Amino acid sequence: MCSPSLMRQVHIPAHVQPPHVHGAVVAEQSHAPAFEEPVADEGGVEPAAQAAGRGVGRRALFRMSAIGGAGIAATATLGGVANAAAATGRGAPGSGPRSSRVVDLTHELGEDFPVVYKLMDQPEIEQVRFIDVDGFNANLLTINEHSGTHIDVPGHFGPGEPTVEQISAELLVVPLVVIRIADRAARDHDTRLTVADIRRYESRYGRLPARSFVAVDSGWWRRVNTPGAFLNEDSGGVFHFPGISPEAAAFLIEERNVVGAGTDTSSLDGGAAAVPLTHQTLLPSGRYGIENLAALDSAPDHGATLVVGAPKHRGGFGGQIRALALV
Repeated sequence: MCSPSLMRQVHIPAHVQPPHVHGAVVAEQSHAPAFEEPVADEGGVEPAAQAAGRGVGRRALFRMSAIGGAGIAATATLGGVANAAAATGRGAPGSGPRSSRVVDLTHELGEDFPVVYKLMDQPEIEQVRFIDVDGFNANLLTINEHSGTHIDVPGHFGPGEPTVEQISAELLVVPLVVIRIADRAARDHDTRLTVADIRRYESRYGRLPARSFVAVDSGWWRRVNTPGAFLNEDSGGVFHFPGISPEAAAFLIEERNVVGAGTDTSSLDGGAAAVPLTHQTLLPSGRYGIENLAALDSAPDHGATLVVGAPKHRGGFGGQIRALALV
C-alpha cells in the first residue's frame, strides 16, 4: 500500500515485458484464451508439442511458473518434443527444498496493527459464533487487502493485469535474497534500496539468482509495536520510512529477472515518496510485491527459500499472507 501522497493521478510508465526464456520468444496470439489450463495427457502433463500449438499471452505467462511454466513455453516455442515434466526439471518425489529451520517473516495482525489510516480502516475482528451457544467458535474479519503482512499483485497498479487468484503457485516458492540497509535507515528514515546496494551485495555473494525474490531489511519491522514509530508521520502529515527506489526496481526487473521484491515497511516506495513510481514499475511488469515483512534479520542473506502463503479470493488486488523462509 502506498502513502496518501502517492495516490495522485499520474502517468504509468510503459510495462516492462516479461523476459525471454533461453532466447525463445513466446508469441502472443489474440485467439488464445487467457489462462487456459493445459490439457493433460494420460501421464498428467501436457506434452510440449501440444503446448507449442497454443498461443501463450503475457497474462497467461504470469500464471505459468517463472521457473517451470515459462521453461515449458520456451521448449515448446523452440519446437522441443520433451514433455512438460522434463522441461521443468522436476526431480523425483521428495527431492524438493530441504531446510533445517523455518523463519516466520509475518507480523501478527490485530485490530491495533498500524495501517495507512488515510487510505483504509483499522482491521476489525469480531467473534460471531460462540461454542457455548452455537457449538463452535468463529470470527468475522473486516480487513483491507493491503494491511498487515500482505502481497501486492500486478492488478493492484496495472489495469487489466492479473489478480491474486491468478498467481501460479510455483511463483510463490522461490529463492530468497535479503539485502540489508538497516544501518543507513537508522540514520536516514527516508532511505531506499539503490542499484548500488544491489551491486554491493553481488560483489560479495555473486549475481542474484534468476527468478528470485528480493527482500529489503531496513530493520523497520521492529517499530511495529511502538505507537507512531512504524508510520513515523511528521507534523505535516508526511510519513517517513524506507522503501525501494524506482531505479532499483527497474534494475531488478530488466537486469536480474526477479519474480518480486518486498520491504519490512508499509510501502514499496517508502513513506515520503510523492509519486508511487516503484509500485508503477514493479507491479505492471508482471511481478509482485510484499509489504510489512517481519524478522528479516533472522533470515540469511542468501540460500534460503521463500514460501508465500498467498490468498486466492477472486479478483483480489492483494491480501494477507504467511511468509516463511526455509533456511
